[in-house]
Amino acid sequence: MSTGTRLAKAPFEIYTLKHVSRMCGQTANTLRELACGLETCSDESIYHHTIVAMRSHLSLADKPTNDFAQWARASLHSEGLADRLSMAVITDCRTLGDLRNTLLEIVRAYMEAFPGTADEATENPFCFCEGMEVVVPLESTAQTLEELRKCVQEMSDESFYLHFVAPRTQHEIPSNDFSVWLEKNLGLPELAAKINEIDVMDSTLEGAREKILQLLELRKEADLNVTGAGNQVRDSPAPVTEDPPARERRSDTIMPNPPAAGRTP
Repeated sequence: MSTGTRLAKAPFEIYTLKHVSRMCGQTANTLRELACGLETCSDESIYHHTIVAMRSHLSLADKPTNDFAQWARASLHSEGLADRLSMAVITDCRTLGDLRNTLLEIVRAYMEAFPGTADEATENPFCFCEGMEVVVPLESTAQTLEELRKCVQEMSDESFYLHFVAPRTQHEIPSNDFSVWLEKNLGLPELAAKINEIDVMDSTLEGAREKILQLLELRKEADLNVTGAGNQVRDSPAPVTEDPPARERRSDTIMPNPPAAGRTP
C-alpha cells in the first residue's frame, strides 16, 4: 500500500489561533524609556511583541521582525538598531528571559555607541501590550499523507504557524507538529526529518509552506513510481512459446522447465 493512502495510527488534528491583546499601561517615548520598559514588562508582553508579532510580519515580509524593531525603524528612523532587534528572535534564546536580556543588551549597546539617541523623544510612543492566545480546534483532520498535503495547502496562516513555528518558539520543542505526526503515526522518520530542517527564518510563512508541500509531493511521486514498477512486474505476461507445426515436431523436443512453486508461468 502506498504511504499516500496508508491510514495513520491517529489522525492529524488541525487547530487555529485566536489572539486577544490589551494595553499594559507602559509606554516609551525615548530609547532609554524603551530599555526601562524591556526590563520591567511582563513575560507575556515580551512574547506578544516578539513571537506573536513575528508571526504576523512573516506573512507580509521576507525577513523576520518584531514590534520593537518596527518601532525603531518607523519612530527612531534607525535601520541599524531595527536590524539588530529583528535578529534577536532568531538567536539562541531558549526562554523568554533570554530573549528579554538579548533585547536589553542590543538597546543598551546602541545607546552606548550613540549616546545622543538615548533621550530623543519620538512623536509615536511605544505602547507595551500583553496578549492571550486561544487554541481553537477545527473540523479538518488528516489520516493519510495525501490528506495532510491538502490540509497544509488549505490551512490558514494562523494554523500553519501554530503547527510549524509555535512548537519551536513557545514550547521549546526542536520539532514541529507535522514532523512529529509523520514519524509517530505514519512511520516516516526521513520525511519528518526533512521537514524539520526547514528554517522559517530563511523565508516567509508561505515560503516554508511551499517547501513542505514540495516534500510531500515528492514523497507521493516516489510512492507512485515504486507502486507502478511493482504492478508492471506483476502484470507482465509470461513469454508464450508456440508449439512448432505438427509436421516439424520431433520426439526428442526439450520441453520447458515447469514453473517454480508459487510463481505464475
